[in-house]
Amino acid sequence: MLSTPNFRLSGIMKLSTHTRYAIRILFELHLARGPISIAALSELTNIGLKTVENIHAVLRQNDITASIIGAHGGIRLNKPLSAISLGKMIELFDEGVRFVVCFGEKSNDCPRQNVCETRSVWKTISGQIQKELDTVSLEAILDQYREENTEAKPVLIHCLNRKSDIILENDS
Repeated sequence: MLSTPNFRLSGIMKLSTHTRYAIRILFELHLARGPISIAALSELTNIGLKTVENIHAVLRQNDITASIIGAHGGIRLNKPLSAISLGKMIELFDEGVRFVVCFGEKSNDCPRQNVCETRSVWKTISGQIQKELDTVSLEAILDQYREENTEAKPVLIHCLNRKSDIILENDS
């Protein structure tokens, strides 16, 4: 009887929490239309302060966000949502699309890697999925949400680094 390797399959074809959090943070930065403190971002997104800091570090290193120093400083978008793809976010926080476990950092864990009959097919499919995700901008995701939720109420953003509330009406 052949023994099968004990692979942990939980991360395959599933967005990581950090990817989802990063997208949520970018949406809040877009809605804020200006710098917002990490503390405010943490409160608005209900994401822990350290996690927001870690995500911002990755986004800043990839020129997606920028830090503004000063009394009215904070984090701001460095690119419009239309220039940020879902594929890029998955690449940054999930090492790209892995249709099966034998791709990515832990690909050497598979003892069948060099004799696998289906590996090239899975690799091709992973590449095609990644290519498709690269065509989906975060702006398109937000636009689709707005189309599907035409009854959505105005968004209230309470900026902890400002003295007043900012109310943004839906653009529809």
